[in-house]
Amino acid sequence: MVIKASKEDIDKLKIATGFARWIATHDDKGKEELKQLLKSRLDEGMEVWLAVDGDEVVGFTIVGSWPALPGAKTIEAIEVAKQLRGRGIGSAMIRRIMSEHAAPIALTLSPEEGYESGLEKFYEDLGFRRLTEDYMVRIPEVPEGGSKLRKWMEVVSELLEVYQALLKEMKTRYDEAYRRSLEAIRERRGAEQKAS
Repeated sequence: MVIKASKEDIDKLKIATGFARWIATHDDKGKEELKQLLKSRLDEGMEVWLAVDGDEVVGFTIVGSWPALPGAKTIEAIEVAKQLRGRGIGSAMIRRIMSEHAAPIALTLSPEEGYESGLEKFYEDLGFRRLTEDYMVRIPEVPEGGSKLRKWMEVVSELLEVYQALLKEMKTRYDEAYRRSLEAIRERRGAEQKAS
């Protein structure tokens, strides 16, 4: 079962053994650290999704807002207990999140050692496509008419226009600062030469 968790859910559930990426130890202290991490992400306004088997958390996903595109989401972290990987738990969590959010979802591939080769295929099978070297993104399915996709395209187009203008202004400011620093160096050298 996959649930969108509250702090109360996190408190009442046990943490399975086998989470290695986000905690230093695998004992009760490490499990408590993971609970605190998940609750802190809720405090930061993120969503925490849990794969639960009985009363035990066997997987989690942390979902945040993607700053590059207002309204879009990003998968900040995902992990399934090591001994339970390959059983569809990660896929179930991602599918549940996709069903909840009819918006683009982005992620950065950061595989655990030993999982590098299969991770991109895992996400491709769920509809994600490589956007850049660092990002993969899933664009929601487009119903007939595609009005939601058209809205997203308009938002991206407006952002692109703003980002291009912002980048141009930043480059102008950088060039001016660089020019002023060169002039200051030349003046200092000239003064040093006159003084000697």
